[in-house]
Amino acid sequence: MKKYILLSLVGLAVVSCRLDDNLNPNKVLAENLTPSNRLAGASTTAYAVQAGTMNALGNAWMNTWSGNFAQFGNPFTVESNLEFSTTYRQTLFTDMYKAVTRFQRIIDAGATAPNYVAIAKIQKAFYMQYIVDLYGDVPYSEAFKELENVTPKYDDDVNIYKGLVDELLEAKTLLASNSAIPAYKVDATSDPIFKGNLTKWTQFGNTVLLKFAIHLSNTTNADGIALRNKIITALAGATYLTEDVTINPGYSNASTDTQNPLYSNFGLFTSAGGENTNGYRLMTASDHAIKSLQGDASKPTSGVNDPRIQYLFTTGKMYNNTSAGGAVGYYGFPQGYTNDNYKVFMGYPITALKPTNGNFSFLGGTFATQAGGLAPGYLMLKSESEFLQSEAALRGYAGFSGDQLHFETGIKDSFAFDFKNGGLTAADSVTPANNYITAIAGNTKAGWTGTTQDKIAAIQYQRWVALINYNGIESYINYLRTGYPETPLARTTVRTNKPWRLLYPASEYSSNTANVPNVTLAQVFVKNEFTPFIYK
Repeated sequence: MKKYILLSLVGLAVVSCRLDDNLNPNKVLAENLTPSNRLAGASTTAYAVQAGTMNALGNAWMNTWSGNFAQFGNPFTVESNLEFSTTYRQTLFTDMYKAVTRFQRIIDAGATAPNYVAIAKIQKAFYMQYIVDLYGDVPYSEAFKELENVTPKYDDDVNIYKGLVDELLEAKTLLASNSAIPAYKVDATSDPIFKGNLTKWTQFGNTVLLKFAIHLSNTTNADGIALRNKIITALAGATYLTEDVTINPGYSNASTDTQNPLYSNFGLFTSAGGENTNGYRLMTASDHAIKSLQGDASKPTSGVNDPRIQYLFTTGKMYNNTSAGGAVGYYGFPQGYTNDNYKVFMGYPITALKPTNGNFSFLGGTFATQAGGLAPGYLMLKSESEFLQSEAALRGYAGFSGDQLHFETGIKDSFAFDFKNGGLTAADSVTPANNYITAIAGNTKAGWTGTTQDKIAAIQYQRWVALINYNGIESYINYLRTGYPETPLARTTVRTNKPWRLLYPASEYSSNTANVPNVTLAQVFVKNEFTPFIYK
C-alpha cells in the first residue's frame, strides 16, 4: 500500500491534532504521543471521511441528491451515469486507511491504556465495516503497519468481518474490566464523542455489533451465518444507544479546517461567511426524494406528506418559464437530467428560459445557517439504533422483541432530530410524528403493514429518511443488502442496476500491484467473486 495510505507516524501526529486542544502540533514528537493525545485527532479525521466523500456518494446513489444544472455545467454526472473509474472517489479508501491507522496506534498501546484501546477498537470496527461493505476484500491483517509494510496482502472480506467482530468483543471485555479503575480513566478533553463516558462507549460498541449482525442478515456464506449467530449470542442482555452519537472537538467557523466537516463540505456558508458555491450549491434535492417525502402517487408513501421535509430541504419557486417563478414549494431535479430535459419535464420547450437556483430545493436545517459550522457531527443517530433493533426483532434474532415499537420509536427519534436541526425542540415534533405514524401505517413498504418483507422494506425506507443528508452511505449499504427502499436509477445511465461495490483506487494498482485484485467496471454491476460477501 502506498506510503500516503499508511502515513508515517510523524505525519499522523501533525495532521491529526489540528482540532485536538491537548497538543501543540508544532512541538510534539510522534514517539511521545500517548493514547489520550491521539484519540481526538483519530476520531475527527475518521469522521471527516464519513461526513464528506462517503456521505456524498451515498446520497447520490440513493437518488437523494441531484446535480444542480441550473448553476453548473457538469454536476454529479458520474454519480448519475455510473461510468466511473479507479480514480473515482479514491480518497474514500485512502483517507479512511490513514484514519484507521491512527486508531491502530492507540490499540498498540495495549495494557497501559485499556479503555483508550477499547474506544479505538470500537471506532476501528465501525469505520472498517464501511470499507469492507464497499470493496469486499481489502488489507487488514497486514495493514496499518505504515512503513513496516507498504504492500499489505488483501484478506477475504468474511475473515475481516470476523476480525472486526473479535475486536468489538475485546473492547466489551476491556470496558467491563477497566471502566471503574481510576488509573485508566479516559480524559473528557481527549474524547470528542462521549467525553470519557465509558457506559456510552459500551452502548455504542453493542450497537455496532448489532449493525454487523444486521448486515449479515441475508448472507448465504456459512462463516458469515456462524458469525451472525456468534454476535447474537454475545449480545444477550446488552444495552444500546439511547442518544445520537455526536462528535465535536471544538468546531468553529475560524477556518474551513475547523468547521464541522459535514458542514464545510455541504453547508451554505464558508468560514468567511460567503456562499459555499462548490459544496452547497453543487447539488439540489432530487425529484425522487421530494416526491417520496410529499407522498406522490408514484411512491410507496402515496398520499402521506412527511413534515420532516421542511427541515431536510429548503423551498423554491416552481419553474414556469418566467424569471419570477411560480408557486412556493419543494422542487427537486430529476437525477441525470440537464436543463433542457428539465424544461420538457415541466412542460416547456427546450428554448424556454433556463431554470435558476430559485426554482429548486437545497439542503435545509443547519445546512442553511452559518451556525452549522459549529454544530456537532453525527457518527450514528439514535433512530438508526432503533431501526437496527426493529429489524433484529422482526428477523427473529434471539433476545430481541418489540419490532413495531422500535420501528415507531425510530420514526419519532428522526422527527425529534430533524425538528431540532430546524430550530425547534424535540417536544415540537411529538404530535407531528404521531400523526405521521398513523397516516403512514397503511402504506406498504413505508409503514408497519403487510408481510415481513414489506416491513423490512418499511424499516429501510424510514432509515433512509432519517439519514438523508447526514449518512447517505449507510442507506446505500442497506439498499444493496435488502433491495429497499425502492430507489430509481438516474435517467442518463445505461446500467440496469446500481453498483455492488466500488473499484479499488488507482493508487493501489500503482503501488500494491502484486496484491490488489483486478476488478473491472463491468464486474461491479453483477454478483461475482468480487462482490462483498454480505450481498450474496
